[in-house]
Amino acid sequence: MASIGKSQRTLGKTSSLDAMEQEIHNQVEDLPAFARELGKYDRFRHLDPSRMIFTGSGDSLACSLFAHYLSQMQASAADPYELQLHPKVAENKTVFITSVSGRTRTNIQLAKRVRGLAKKRVAITANPESPLAKECDDVFQLQYRNAGILTAGTNSFSASLLAVASLIGQLPTLRSLQAMEKRAAEEARPIKVLPHGGLLFVGSGIGYSLAMYGAFKMHEVLGRSAQFQHTEQLGHSQLFSLKKSDNLVFIALGSDRKTNAMFQVLSKDGFHPYLLKSSTHDPFLSTLPVVFCLQYLALNEGRRIGLRECAFLTDKKRLALSSRLIY
Repeated sequence: MASIGKSQRTLGKTSSLDAMEQEIHNQVEDLPAFARELGKYDRFRHLDPSRMIFTGSGDSLACSLFAHYLSQMQASAADPYELQLHPKVAENKTVFITSVSGRTRTNIQLAKRVRGLAKKRVAITANPESPLAKECDDVFQLQYRNAGILTAGTNSFSASLLAVASLIGQLPTLRSLQAMEKRAAEEARPIKVLPHGGLLFVGSGIGYSLAMYGAFKMHEVLGRSAQFQHTEQLGHSQLFSLKKSDNLVFIALGSDRKTNAMFQVLSKDGFHPYLLKSSTHDPFLSTLPVVFCLQYLALNEGRRIGLRECAFLTDKKRLALSSRLIY
């Protein structure tokens, strides 16, 4: 069964891209196992979404936005530093702070800042012994396997999505994830990122939170600049700086007609956008195949350009700088 902190035994030297691929595969088994474990968290059932705030940094901010949109915008999502500047927003609310490591400095500072203001501070983390977990009033423990070496976040992100989704409503039964993963891999394969163009992910609602996640994977795995944008905002200003050589990835979930229409218009106007689409009725089941596809897109591009390691691990000076900024 998937468990927190459980590393897979590896033979020889495993590259971070190999580890990333393994962790993508792990989701097929880990997510249903974690979903079964979520039944133990009865103390978080039946909370009023309007009295909940989700926060985190990096992938965890994208996860917080996912919770915001999944709740039909009843639950709030906020950058942890900005929430720290306005702590009264958390008064009498339950603040869920997502941090896989539980060591991010700003998250810990936020937890301290809203002590006595928030109704409850809950750490959503893979490390129940982390500084964040010890500072908070309660811990929501993430469960997934990792390959034992540092790589770009994949199953940690999907586990976080599952955790926050369980706080918003009843989870669907997770069936046929292996087939879902296979389809996602096939859909990602034809997508080619042109080397001399910009890279932009576009979506609305939950699709916007996934656009953020997709851009983050491009930064981490490829070391390439990437942006993300709301569907509605694209035509107001950013359109005027787009080039026909730019890489555009549109994410349309459910009945998102606006994003579908934007994709069609730009396709006819000579751009070369890709559309990641999922129309499953349940919003979480609609989200998962797109998450898998974005993960495979980053992995495939890394392989295609000959990388063995994720870009963020190869620049030791920049990695050290990132650690100083975060921890």
